[in-house]
Amino acid sequence: MTADKDAQLWDTRSLVQAKAGDAAPRNAMVVLNSPLPPQSLFRKLWQNGTASSWSREGPDLRFCADGGANRLYDRFVKGKDRADEANWDAAVDGDEDQWLPDLILGDLDSLREDTRKYYEGKGVVVERDPDEFSTDLGKNVSRLAAIEAGTASLPRHASESPADSRPSQRGSSEQYQLVIIGGLSGRLDQTIHTLHALTLLAEKEGRDRIWTIGKESAALLLTKGSHRLRIDVSLFGKTCGVLPVGCSEAYVTTSGLEWDLGPTAYMYPTSLSTAVSTSNHLVQEDVRIETDKPVVWTMEVRGGSE
Repeated sequence: MTADKDAQLWDTRSLVQAKAGDAAPRNAMVVLNSPLPPQSLFRKLWQNGTASSWSREGPDLRFCADGGANRLYDRFVKGKDRADEANWDAAVDGDEDQWLPDLILGDLDSLREDTRKYYEGKGVVVERDPDEFSTDLGKNVSRLAAIEAGTASLPRHASESPADSRPSQRGSSEQYQLVIIGGLSGRLDQTIHTLHALTLLAEKEGRDRIWTIGKESAALLLTKGSHRLRIDVSLFGKTCGVLPVGCSEAYVTTSGLEWDLGPTAYMYPTSLSTAVSTSNHLVQEDVRIETDKPVVWTMEVRGGSE
């Protein structure tokens, strides 16, 4: 395999731990209209974007793509999505004001009126984008790209005073690490659309690092080349897979799996018409993957399966 210095690093700790320094990536979360991850994980993902993690380059961001705001409202205000949550901590999770997004953006056809009224009353900006040729996810990623380029300002709650406002964004070559919440549950066509969006964002728009995390699964697109995955197995795994979606076949070599792929191991090449590595298992937290075509890496979310 390629030397580590040439491999792209995917570290799940960057999703859930407070920033250790200026070199750590900023996270931009987009919540879709899809079941949220288990509260124990979602709490860590969300709190990694609090004010304590702001860097000199600007704060982390939390957007809701239209009906994604309903999901927040239902869990943290109405309580209907937490009835079976064994990891709900009333002392930590019960403060509604800590679960306010920075922006609700979309065509607003899925946003309920009770949800909109609540968040607008809390000073959250709710914005309609009527473009019929982009999805709500696409609208939010486009806004993120404009913030990165310095052509759009950072969203600010109306309740914040100018002295408390977030730092202005002057544009930076550094991208946010994009964390998409949802998109992997429900209808198959919607799941395929999510994988399609991952591919376009990585291959066509040059986004370096995109995670998709749902209630039961997490996924990311591994582009052609060498990758190193550092996985916190208390949050993800052990079940995992390498999916050759969008290509006729892929020559993939791995290390760190119970059934490694490779020329002298298993499934080489891998394709939907021959064999696919599903229901594989992590045997360590450090996984190496090299591929000649873009493939989807997927792993289970701990505590999410019913």
